[in-house]
Amino acid sequence: MNETKHTAHSDPFVVDLADPSATDRTLVGGKSANVARLVTAGIPVPGGFCVTTAAYRTLVDDETIRTAVRALSDLDPAETDALAQAGEYLRDLIRARPIPAALREAIERAVADEDEATSFAVRSSATAEDLPDASFAGQQETYLNVPEERLEERVRDCMASLFTDRAIAYRARNGIDHESVSIAVLVQRMVDADSSGILFTADPTTGNRRVAAIEAGVGLGEALVSGEVSADSVRVDRETGEILDYQAGVQTVAVRPATGGGVERVDRAVDERGDRSAPDDRALTDDDVRTLVETGAEIEALFESPQDIEWCFADGDLFVLQSRPITSLFPVPSPAPADDRLHVYYSVGHAQALPEAMPPLVRDVWLSYAESSLAAFGFDSESSWGVEAGGRVYVDITNVLRIDALRDDVPEFLGSISEPMSVALTDLLARRGDEFRTERSRRERATSLPRVAGRVWAGLRRGYPLVRLTLAGFFGAFVGDPEPPRYEEALWTVWGVETADEIEQTEPFVERVRTPFDLYAVVDQFGSLPRIGPLYAALLVDSWLRRRFAAEAADDVNAVGRGFPAELVTRLNLGLGDLADLAREHPQVADALREGASLDELHEYDGGEAFCDAFDEYLREFGHRGTGEIDISRPRWREDPSGLLATVRANLEHGESGDHHEHLRRMEREAAEAADRLENRVDHGVLGPIRRRVLRQLLTTYRGYIQTREYPKQGVAHLFAAWREVLLEAGESLVADGRLDEVDDVWFLRRDELLAASEGESLSVDIAARRAEFERHAAMDAPPILTSEGEAPNPVVSRDDVPAGALVGTGVSGGVVEGVARVVRDPTKETIEKGEILVAPSADPGWTPLFLNAAGMVVEVGGRMSHGALVAREYGLPAVVSVPRATRTIETGQRLRVDGTRGVVEFVD
Repeated sequence: MNETKHTAHSDPFVVDLADPSATDRTLVGGKSANVARLVTAGIPVPGGFCVTTAAYRTLVDDETIRTAVRALSDLDPAETDALAQAGEYLRDLIRARPIPAALREAIERAVADEDEATSFAVRSSATAEDLPDASFAGQQETYLNVPEERLEERVRDCMASLFTDRAIAYRARNGIDHESVSIAVLVQRMVDADSSGILFTADPTTGNRRVAAIEAGVGLGEALVSGEVSADSVRVDRETGEILDYQAGVQTVAVRPATGGGVERVDRAVDERGDRSAPDDRALTDDDVRTLVETGAEIEALFESPQDIEWCFADGDLFVLQSRPITSLFPVPSPAPADDRLHVYYSVGHAQALPEAMPPLVRDVWLSYAESSLAAFGFDSESSWGVEAGGRVYVDITNVLRIDALRDDVPEFLGSISEPMSVALTDLLARRGDEFRTERSRRERATSLPRVAGRVWAGLRRGYPLVRLTLAGFFGAFVGDPEPPRYEEALWTVWGVETADEIEQTEPFVERVRTPFDLYAVVDQFGSLPRIGPLYAALLVDSWLRRRFAAEAADDVNAVGRGFPAELVTRLNLGLGDLADLAREHPQVADALREGASLDELHEYDGGEAFCDAFDEYLREFGHRGTGEIDISRPRWREDPSGLLATVRANLEHGESGDHHEHLRRMEREAAEAADRLENRVDHGVLGPIRRRVLRQLLTTYRGYIQTREYPKQGVAHLFAAWREVLLEAGESLVADGRLDEVDDVWFLRRDELLAASEGESLSVDIAARRAEFERHAAMDAPPILTSEGEAPNPVVSRDDVPAGALVGTGVSGGVVEGVARVVRDPTKETIEKGEILVAPSADPGWTPLFLNAAGMVVEVGGRMSHGALVAREYGLPAVVSVPRATRTIETGQRLRVDGTRGVVEFVD
């Protein structure tokens, strides 16, 4: 490998890359600081120096420039014309500034030290650059093959490029203050590259940390950047060095240094490659690939994170030009598995239709649940079943995949929760299924029997209450008339309220704080839970109906599952409709609501007391629910009812009195008619009357108990609310002691930190850093399936029958509807107008009020049995779920056609 000479020298305006101060980001910017660290570590880097931020500040020490920079803060990033004008004005101001004599002399001395260099690569190096969460790649300028006589001019041009249109907009979008940033300039000896490109030390497409990806081209990298040629694409197994795939690109042009400065495009038909010729006209030999991967591993270890590395080869020597973090990678699950085998995890958030990031303390609650609930059934507790990644909770399903009899059934089971989850796992098993198979001898199987039998016995003992709970009433549900739904709901409500009261009354205080994490107690109380057997009976019938009549009467199966006055979600919406009707009876209240009056203000109007009393009654029944309610850091409706009031307000604007009850009656009529049609379909032949009678009983069981599907969640939500109140109480105590600044800071503690602090121990936590990390994670799209290597298997559902430009998901409620899209990301702050199509990131019970006015629904996550799907079917709304990035692809105001039968969303001109 080549040896690169670096002579250490320093100056206020110029620092050599070998100088210790060259790793100071505030002095030399992000790019130069990283390159200096490479030099210090002995990585081959072209010799050079950095013109510092002190030089930049001297150059722009002008009141006109300072005023123009301050004015940038008033611009909207979306106003491209205004950004372009402001940026051009600032760049012109800086280019017009004379270069100070001291800076000119410092550059001349640095160039003299680079005695072998005849031309230079000049690259911008901003202070807000190559950050873990914002790379700023390509936002400022680079100039190649700059002769010495033009060096000072190009340094000034690079400094002016701190205010390119794209850099201004990028900073604004990432919340970085324009006045706080500065820029330095990296100047290095120009290398006439035979080949160049990018090395990713982790696969940026799949996230796999064990696979390196290389993009390579002939000559300088500018042809690749400009898109004039297609790169050679290489994937390498980092552990074995095996080249997994090498796809040669079409490279008819090479970029070379031009005589007199700059670069030129050369037709490769006449380009002499000499000794660098590789098999099949590849840009890299196998040895080149291995050298790159080995060097990349060193650099990744140096920066302690996967890296995006720019490199080139010249006369057989490798040169690293820069390195920055790969900011697009989703984090690897933590803790890592104890063995060195591949592990697979599914997202708890996707299973619960809430894929958003949760703060640390909430993750600890659900991690505790994953560990304790599985341990309660005799599973090995030495390994971590629950892990976290990117602010989400994942559960390890590897042990199930290692059982041959179950492996192929797992994707099908997950498909009922989320089709992308099923597709992603199927994709992984198709490629790497052999890694889950374990060849064991007869003797090994025999010796493992006692251990397996012990776990099974422990699981049966601990799990018996839950099994009994599941079976209780299951078989009886198929005989006679169902129990009244209110009876089932009362059982769950009483259990939830009593358990929540026990939590809130636990003493002493320290033990009360432990209750959200001590879920063994909840598991042990399964025996006291109301029965859920009848609901499972209804779900079984639902599955059978869909299989039996899928081809001939799918619409009737959908219809027979609608029109339930006692169904919880229906009652949620009926209650809101009744509140709107009550407001209509009191015009002053209705007008005040339309003008955005709060509950407290409504008391002042005629009829306000009656409305507020009715609203309070609604909150007594449903106030413990909320949006994203499994994230207990989020407020419940009784804390912030503004979203409910917004729904009432929207209903006033676009609905008529009694509309919601008429809709329900229509659903009931259609359900009865659909049931008759289904019975008629089986009533033929000698056994027809018997089949009809059996189907009628199945439909009676189905309709009698499917409407109880949300009752368990209604009861358990009382626990969520109690946990929230207990943890907020702990936060209030820590604020009173001066150990936290705000009550909500408690969500950014970890469980052990909170418990220790509750017992009086000191608390030293960087809350601001954890909040910043949470915001970074919140901006990421979480994969439904994730491996221990960081790979996110492809969750995209492949379809051949989809119109060009259409979005594909899972159809969960049949029918087709056209309407105007309304993208809603937070139902506590936004609402939907009558007849619009709701486009949402998720759809748990907290979204229910918005369904009242929706004509159709498009959701980023979910499956056939998710809350949003159930509600859509209940209300007859065509709905498509599991549509990736729907809220970012669709814009409010666009006209959509939602086909809930085929699972397709089209844009209508």
